[in-house]
Amino acid sequence: MGIDRRVVRTRTALYEALLSLIRRKHYELITVEEILAEANIGRSTFYAHFTSKDDLLKRSLERLRDLLVTAKDRTISAALRQEGEQAWDPSRALFEHVAEHADIRSALTGGRGGGIVRDAIDDVLAEVLRQSLPATMDATPPRDLVIRHMVSTFNAVLRWWLEVRPETTPCEADAAFRKLVLHGVPPEACRPFIMTA
Repeated sequence: MGIDRRVVRTRTALYEALLSLIRRKHYELITVEEILAEANIGRSTFYAHFTSKDDLLKRSLERLRDLLVTAKDRTISAALRQEGEQAWDPSRALFEHVAEHADIRSALTGGRGGGIVRDAIDDVLAEVLRQSLPATMDATPPRDLVIRHMVSTFNAVLRWWLEVRPETTPCEADAAFRKLVLHGVPPEACRPFIMTA
C-alpha cells in the first residue's frame, strides 16, 4: 500500500518550504516557525511527520534514493536505447543533482546543515549500493568494505568538487570518481604512505 496522497503533499510542501528558505538565508538561522509559515502548515502537522528541522532536511534527501534507483533502472535497460544515446547512470545522476541545486550549497556549507546533507547522501548511496550488490558477493575485500569505499570516495570527490574545484562540471567530477573507483590511485602517489618492496 502506498503513502497517502495528503501525506505526500504535506511532506512535499515542507520540503519545498525549507528549500525556499535555504535559498534566502543560511540554514542555521532558519526556524521551524518560518518553515511552518512558508508551507502554510500547522505545528502539530509538522511534528506528526518530522521531529525537528534537522530531521526534515535529512529526510528531504531521501528523494535522492528514487533518483538513483531510476538512474540504475535506466542503465539496466540500456540495451533498449537507441544507438549512440548516453546512459544516465547513478553516480553521474547524483553529481548532476548536486549541480542543479547549486543555489542552496552556500547556505548549507559548513555548520550543522552541511554535515546533515553529507551524512544523508552517504546513507542513501550506501543503501542503494547494498540493494544493488549481490548479498552473496564473494570478493576480497568484503562487500561491506567495498560499499564504504565507494561511499567515501564519492564523498571525497564531492567535497573536492564543491570546495576546491567548483568550476568542474558534473561530468568531470563523475569522471574523477570513476577513475578513483575503477583504477585507484597511481602507485607513485601511494609510495609516501604505503612502502613497497
